[in-house]
Amino acid sequence: GSGYIDFYENNLFIMSSRGVLAFAKNLNSSDVVFKQIRNNINEFISLEQFGKSRKFSLKDLLIDDNKIYISYTDEIEKDCWNNSIIYGDIDYESIQFKKLFTPEECVHSKNNVDKEFTASQSGGRIVKFDDNHILFSIGEYRSRHLAQNEKSVNGKVIKINIKNSDYQIISMGHRNPQGLYFDKENNFILETEHGPKGGDEINLIEVKKINENKIQNYGWAIVSAGEHYGGRTEKYPLYKSHSKYGFIEPLKSFVPSIAISEIVKIKQNKYVVSSLKDKSLYFFELNQKREIINLKRLEVFERIRDLRFNENKLYLFMENTASIGIINLN
Repeated sequence: GSGYIDFYENNLFIMSSRGVLAFAKNLNSSDVVFKQIRNNINEFISLEQFGKSRKFSLKDLLIDDNKIYISYTDEIEKDCWNNSIIYGDIDYESIQFKKLFTPEECVHSKNNVDKEFTASQSGGRIVKFDDNHILFSIGEYRSRHLAQNEKSVNGKVIKINIKNSDYQIISMGHRNPQGLYFDKENNFILETEHGPKGGDEINLIEVKKINENKIQNYGWAIVSAGEHYGGRTEKYPLYKSHSKYGFIEPLKSFVPSIAISEIVKIKQNKYVVSSLKDKSLYFFELNQKREIINLKRLEVFERIRDLRFNENKLYLFMENTASIGIINLN
């Protein structure tokens, strides 16, 4: 029941995690009809991959400047996976996608250092950065050591040049980055990520440091407010203070975890973040010190996978019923 939403020409686009793509006009009508768009997504991920695990899926979509970008878990070699992006020209009848970005490395689902693997720990968010670049989050697929390896894209947020596919790592030390929002007005990026047992995070990435080619490090898998499932391991100690060990402190850690997902801005210095397990929205503000204040929880009673803010309405993709919710924020 998972899916993702975005807007183009004020039409709402929706994509299922299995590649069904559709759009709807006249959202103010009582009779909203979605029309499916033919596509070639199954040339990149299809029943062969879906059959291996329900966790292999499409991860996000972004529509910008007449282009649509889609991320997905890519079987780069047999049983070896990472996140890729395809893109195509927007067309209401048929879209032909082609590859934009694929990492050279992959994480083997059976033969890996930590002897653990999960495709649900893969991130996959895409947001626009500027006219030539997008931002892309990649999880570590539970190969925790990759998050602190500057030669790996896993456990990172990267900036990708959409003209030539070159990329730059802008932040590292992430476990499973589920949400991204570039606040152009305030010149920072907000990132959310799933922690282990506890320790979901909201992080702030400084654009100024990106422009100085400084990789900002958020500490996974050395520090976290949470604990390992099944108990502590010496290899990944999960210290409780980020700053004490030279890492950037999160704006907030959620203990217990809420299964944090997407984050969007709704007004100046006001934001909302969604959750899966907690089935709620969290509204908050950032003060001049960039501290979270006025955090308020609104229960929605469904897992919320995706958020978009458009014309003062908050659109939610809700997984339990595979439906779209709309909250008028007037």
